[in-house]
Amino acid sequence: MGESLSEQEHAAVAAAIAQAEAATAGEIRVVVLTRPLVRHPFYGLMWAALLALVLPWPLALLTALDTPALLSVQACAFMAAGAVLIFTPLGALTVPRFAREEAGRAAAIDHFLALGIHRTSGRTGVLILVAPAEHLVEVVADEAIHAKLGHEAWESVCAAVLAGARQGRLGDGLVEGVAVAGHLLAQHVPPTAGDANELPDRMIVI
Repeated sequence: MGESLSEQEHAAVAAAIAQAEAATAGEIRVVVLTRPLVRHPFYGLMWAALLALVLPWPLALLTALDTPALLSVQACAFMAAGAVLIFTPLGALTVPRFAREEAGRAAAIDHFLALGIHRTSGRTGVLILVAPAEHLVEVVADEAIHAKLGHEAWESVCAAVLAGARQGRLGDGLVEGVAVAGHLLAQHVPPTAGDANELPDRMIVI
């Protein structure tokens, strides 16, 4: 899910946004994060410490090692496990799912506000945020849309993006996710006379 997006994919997503917005008063923005949401050294050290605490007990029961030797094994285990979990990709596996999800939601809300999506005249802005490193998709909708659709409506948008990403086609997944979002918006937030495109259609990669 972490592949880079080409200029053609950027253009395809922008075109999908423009097409979706033609049938609704809603505004859609897409943000892709290229850096991990959660830095894993804390969790790597936590698991390394847990291993170091537990390891001496079975060794004390099953071997004849004396206390200094057990302490040496404990220290070596902590340093070895800590190095592996901090300096290799394995460390990312130590981050709990709830931590990734909370970080994803916080990042989505931060970008929703930072990009001014909450300032559309009808409060109809929607952000689709993708964090490839965490395999996460978050959707934040402004109050006028949220009141009509609720949180559950956006699951199909997330599923569409993830389906493409898992096949190595993040760009296609984003296009499909935007199309699904546009369909939802068209049903509940139809276009009105004098609608203007208040937010840029281009995708943002950070």
